[in-house]
Amino acid sequence: MTLLKETIHRKILKIIGDHANKITSRDLEKIIVQRISVGRWKFQTALKELIAEGELAYTYLYGCTFIEKSFNRPVRVGSQVILTPPERHPTPSGSDIVVMLRPGASFGIGQHPTTRLAIQGIEYAIKTRVCDGVSATMLDIGTGSGVLAITALKLGIDRAVGTDMDPCAINEALENAKINGLSQRFTVLDVPAEEINEQFHLIAANLRYPTLARLCPYIASHIHENGAAILSGIREEEAKEIKSIYASLNLECRWEAIENGWAGLVLVKQAPPP
Repeated sequence: MTLLKETIHRKILKIIGDHANKITSRDLEKIIVQRISVGRWKFQTALKELIAEGELAYTYLYGCTFIEKSFNRPVRVGSQVILTPPERHPTPSGSDIVVMLRPGASFGIGQHPTTRLAIQGIEYAIKTRVCDGVSATMLDIGTGSGVLAITALKLGIDRAVGTDMDPCAINEALENAKINGLSQRFTVLDVPAEEINEQFHLIAANLRYPTLARLCPYIASHIHENGAAILSGIREEEAKEIKSIYASLNLECRWEAIENGWAGLVLVKQAPPP
């Protein structure tokens, strides 16, 4: 590969990775041509090569075509976690874990920053043993594809419960659990989280700000002491207020990360003041 071609490839991937919103090929071309002064033909050739290599893919929404990072191949989304379609067989190294996901209609196959942030938060919570303990348990509120619960189980959580009101999501989460050999350890319920009266070492919720604020009393009262809440689905400018809401119920922020304007948080439950 020539130096110019490598530069164009690298710039295209960086722009798509850093872009907060979906981007069309026309807008991407304008940015590339302006930044590195290459002709339209060279850009289009590089884009076709990246799509052929499986790095990028066309996606469609509301009649528009966009260019996005492809998840139809193994993709690393955390320090240990690799997401992959079932038909691909990546070779993990060291402490890596592989989570197999069948593409479907449900949210959560790694394409959105909030999923990646939640996975990184789960890694942090388990690695730092904030949810350490015998037979550690997890609740995944709004489980979607089941990716967060499946990830936590593969990282060492003993048992997980997911909730979702969408029948499609429930079926897909159960299918993904089966693909990963976790059907006996992952239960998916079609009830609101508030109907589950159990204490958990880890509670994950990749939801929007109003729902996370409403769920705060429930989450705070259903986490074991020194357990953790992993929150995502928050815009960067909303993170400060969410941290304040949860801090009022003794949940202290121990980890925060930002990607493309989205925030992920790990909040650890403190012992109540004497």
